[in-house]
Amino acid sequence: MKKNSKGYVCKVCGYRSPIKLGKCPNCGSWDSFEEVEFVEESELTKPIPIEEKTADFLQDRIKTGVEEFDRVLGGGIVRGSSVLIGGEPGIGKSTLLLQVAGIIAQKEKVLYVSGEESYSQIKMRADRLGISSKNLYVFTEQDINNIIVTINQEKPLLVVIDSIQTMTSQDIEGSPGGLNQVRESTRIFTQIAKKSGMSVILVGHVTKEGTLAGPKTVEHIVDGVFYLEGSRNDVTRLFRSVKNRFGTTNEAGIFEMQEKGLVGVKDPAIEFVSQNGNLPIGSAITASLEGTLPIFFEVQALVTPTYFPIPRRVANGIEYNRLLLIVAVLEKRLRLKLGGFDIYANTIGGFKTEDRSMDSALSMAIVSSVLDKNIPEKTVIMGEVGLGGELRPTIGVERKIKQGERLGFKTFVVSSFFKSRVNGKGINIIYASDIEEAKNLIF
Repeated sequence: MKKNSKGYVCKVCGYRSPIKLGKCPNCGSWDSFEEVEFVEESELTKPIPIEEKTADFLQDRIKTGVEEFDRVLGGGIVRGSSVLIGGEPGIGKSTLLLQVAGIIAQKEKVLYVSGEESYSQIKMRADRLGISSKNLYVFTEQDINNIIVTINQEKPLLVVIDSIQTMTSQDIEGSPGGLNQVRESTRIFTQIAKKSGMSVILVGHVTKEGTLAGPKTVEHIVDGVFYLEGSRNDVTRLFRSVKNRFGTTNEAGIFEMQEKGLVGVKDPAIEFVSQNGNLPIGSAITASLEGTLPIFFEVQALVTPTYFPIPRRVANGIEYNRLLLIVAVLEKRLRLKLGGFDIYANTIGGFKTEDRSMDSALSMAIVSSVLDKNIPEKTVIMGEVGLGGELRPTIGVERKIKQGERLGFKTFVVSSFFKSRVNGKGINIIYASDIEEAKNLIF
């Protein structure tokens, strides 16, 4: 039984209100509410004992053959699940999913629905990627009702919707790509996946803020949300898990864009580390734990005299406010006079992370540039920096050291918190209580 009710939804964050508001109380946006019709389905169901076995397809996973893709998803695509993959236009979402569809189509039927490209465009990409299969069906359509009919007729194992913003239905109020259309389209495809046992992958475009269009009203509907990140000018792509009901959240995989499409990197741990031997002045190596994978990357800093009344602070791959905080701590605790210098901070390959282990490496990179001295080679610096200059512990240090030793790193600078907890044979572990002690031990 369906219940219909009208209300207003914020186009920015998805906040619901029974009346139209001038300013959204959730995100603070002005004039962002539009009238929509809420369709809620209610039906009588019976509770099921937890020990009772349900549909077998919920326990199965579809192996795509793309190792990095399968690992980030938790071992493959769960049958009967809906997955949302987002990223900037031109980043490689369609290429990756066409590769996945082509591999699965070697054994099972796959339906690739495109609302953006024509059949000839998709065929050209498939030929370039070397994809050819009688089980891979391409359907260029935007009307949801026609797509549902085709799905029921073909009964594929996997359905790819590229993209969810282009899907539309006359039964849903709002313009194509609008908040209401995107939300209801996602809900419909998710219901199809749950009831039929087929898997659905939805492609979503990101907004200028870097979030999926209609973020809060879509992410809670699907089983998994993943982002394909990177720059169109770089060959490296980072496939990151944001939400995953069937696997580890914050897992990450690395791909390289090649002539044959996106190829998983065999040893991603050192993909973002310079391979030129000795580190240049102003460079430091640190490690980030992305899910279960330790990734080592290089942080660079350049400190130069300024010619402006207000010195510049430029950050690439590093949170801007975090850079300002580190600079303030260095000025206060190490008594460095940085007010007359421009500071530029960068991560190799534009790698971005929320792991605070980068704080100490960024601090030492700035010190290296100021002192005009190299950090010793094969040295990894890890630890969060507090406002008092103290070096705080971060998660996964033991795993990072073990992986770093395997990759050939010889020295690890960590918080003194780990003095009695982490030991290594054949490597040098430097324990520092604050950034001043770390500076004296490194330089």
